[in-house]
Amino acid sequence: MQRLSKGWKLILPVIALLLGSWACAVGPLPGVGVTPTPCSARCPAPKRADTTPHTVTLAHLRLIYFDPWSVDSSSRGDVVLVAQTDLGQVSVEVTSQTITPGTTAEQLVHSAAQQLLDPNDYSGVQDAGPIVGAEIGYVPGSGEDYSATTTDPNAPSTPVYLSVMASLLDYIAIIFAALSPLDPSTADPSGAPNQAYDQLVNSVEWT
Repeated sequence: MQRLSKGWKLILPVIALLLGSWACAVGPLPGVGVTPTPCSARCPAPKRADTTPHTVTLAHLRLIYFDPWSVDSSSRGDVVLVAQTDLGQVSVEVTSQTITPGTTAEQLVHSAAQQLLDPNDYSGVQDAGPIVGAEIGYVPGSGEDYSATTTDPNAPSTPVYLSVMASLLDYIAIIFAALSPLDPSTADPSGAPNQAYDQLVNSVEWT
């Protein structure tokens, strides 16, 4: 997942410009409505009326997503989606991989966070606490929120927030990571895509 941290550096100048344009923002990401009751294993993705779904297939999973999300890059086991929000561009990476016996979701979360929040690119990294009820594709897992500031000279000291989740099913792990200029703990959730994150992870189908 280390490749994504370099890609995120490219969008930070855009984030910095948009941080000052709250009044002209386009609004929060749309949701998909009510999601189905969670099931115990490989579950279908939630449906959304009157909107064309897009599907990307990776090793061990299918991901269904809707506008305004679009694919920035993809490979056999990894996809990066981007979308514009009130304060700038949000990047989400979904990765699938095989794991060795004994690997835990917590280990995968912390390993992914260390790679993505490279100290050459970010400073002041803070663990903001666990993501309660973390799950991917309705499979329970582990999650953690982090905050940091960028060291990019084009956007110095710009705050960023990273959410990482991981779930395990049989010998497969799926890792979800979202980097955003939007504080997930804000008292005003109108501009934060937390709900959109939930709908993306619910739209993962384990295969």
